[in-house]
Amino acid sequence: MTKKDVKLFVSYARANKMLAANLLTRFRQQVGASKRYRYMFWRDGHILVGEEWHQAIQRALDDCRLGLLLVSPAFLGSQYIAEHELPRFVGAGGKPVVPVMLQPVDLERHDLKGLRSKQLFRLDRPRFSRPKAYADCTGAQRDQFAQELFRQVEDRLDQLP
Repeated sequence: MTKKDVKLFVSYARANKMLAANLLTRFRQQVGASKRYRYMFWRDGHILVGEEWHQAIQRALDDCRLGLLLVSPAFLGSQYIAEHELPRFVGAGGKPVVPVMLQPVDLERHDLKGLRSKQLFRLDRPRFSRPKAYADCTGAQRDQFAQELFRQVEDRLDQLP
């Protein structure tokens, strides 16, 4: 079976760099074993020294198949993300997106910048009082978060034309 190439644009706030890297390490382990898809990740760490960073981000947005948005209060508060990245994924004609709650967000009080109508991924288990953001997970729950995110991303990709 030939795998389909999938370019993911990963968006997160700089303030969450370490937490995002932790999640992405676990998530890459899951997607690396995918039967159907070959994942290629793009994030701002791929911009070369001396490269026009805004243009590099815009090219990556043009080329991506899916946006992986790592949502946090800092993400929602980022002017650059709000003005230059989110418009590519929200509203009419937006590219497919998987918003992931990296840190807890108050769904009633925070401005979700157009993501209110999108289902945000959180880890949900019967024993939890409420679904958990990645930052709320510890130990093996972080691996479970990455594994369940992998399943959800593959289900989303399976639905795309």
